[in-house]
Amino acid sequence: MAGDDSMNSDMNDNSNDKRHAALWLIGPDIPGLLNMGARFVSERGGNIDKDIADKFGEKSVVFMSITAEPDAIDKMDQDKNQLKKKSGCGVVFQPMNNPTVPDGYQPDLHGFDIISDDAVGVIAEITEMLSEFNVLIVGHTGERQVMPGPRRIVQAGQKYVVMLPYNFDAGAFNHRLNELMKKYNGKMQVSLKRVPGLLWWW
Repeated sequence: MAGDDSMNSDMNDNSNDKRHAALWLIGPDIPGLLNMGARFVSERGGNIDKDIADKFGEKSVVFMSITAEPDAIDKMDQDKNQLKKKSGCGVVFQPMNNPTVPDGYQPDLHGFDIISDDAVGVIAEITEMLSEFNVLIVGHTGERQVMPGPRRIVQAGQKYVVMLPYNFDAGAFNHRLNELMKKYNGKMQVSLKRVPGLLWWW
């Protein structure tokens, strides 16, 4: 883990003069949409920290988190209408402040992965439990999958990246989560642990 800490420290030191931004494209699904967004960012001197591309019905959504010099962020903000015209999508470009750790929370990020039977309310129940433990959700992804085989099984996989309060009972948290997973015939694929990475990436 020492290598991770060193890497994160170096990246934080080098990014003091950088700025962050978020870019969204929402519109018709067309070939090359992700490439358009990536080229828009790179041609103006931006670095993509994280990107997500997905399709919802007839619409596509592309999201990118970006790190760049202040003048590059300003240039992207000025040119966003060019991307809108070229892509035919709705475009939102949002410059951001550097992320900060809220008072009372541990600076390290933690995460866990779970898998369970798919059921109405499973995400609502898990996130309610996280709220009861004063856990902040930094990142969440969830996906339903139909497992092949003689009996059709629909499973829900979820990944959480969170910030923990200093006053946190990990034993009680894991017990509650395990009990919740039993209710939905599930399990923890990866138990709660520290994860490498910068807060902005999530």
